[in-house]
Amino acid sequence: MRPFCAMLLAATLSGCAAAPATPPRTFDLGIEPPSAPLPAVRVAAVRAVAPFDGIEMHYRLAWRNPAELAAFAQNRWAAPPAELFRKQLLRANGAGTAKCALEAELHEFSQVFAAPTTSEARLELHASLGGAKGVVATRAWRIAEANAGADAAGGAQALARAVNRAVGEIAAWAAARPECGG
Repeated sequence: MRPFCAMLLAATLSGCAAAPATPPRTFDLGIEPPSAPLPAVRVAAVRAVAPFDGIEMHYRLAWRNPAELAAFAQNRWAAPPAELFRKQLLRANGAGTAKCALEAELHEFSQVFAAPTTSEARLELHASLGGAKGVVATRAWRIAEANAGADAAGGAQALARAVNRAVGEIAAWAAARPECGG
């Protein structure tokens, strides 16, 4: 009986000595500011609809079921996507007196796989500019950024590029609004 107990104890302890689980990798949108500066607007609010309001990094396997949304198990955002997007807007914000307030809502912020090793970043958002007399303009964007790779790291880089493009398009849109000083 003793040899059996010794073997059982050794087996149990060897399970405890196994390699520790890999810690989750955390991503943000990088250290580079957006390439296009925003005109002088006040970034009032940036929100995201569920499930993009948490720190999970989402993906879709479009080749299997594009309606199925999943989260990478060992990868996450440093903050919710709305906060990361807001940070990029603030980094791009121009100088001067803001005549308009910008609000944005993220509707999609995911990596979409067309095949097991081919994906793109998808960003969908709706924005509005408010002025002294109420809402000045609203607009929606759907941005797809190709070459997102086969993993979460590639998706994070592609989403950073998509956000940069979105900030540039919002900047051009806001600058064209005479009510906002453009």
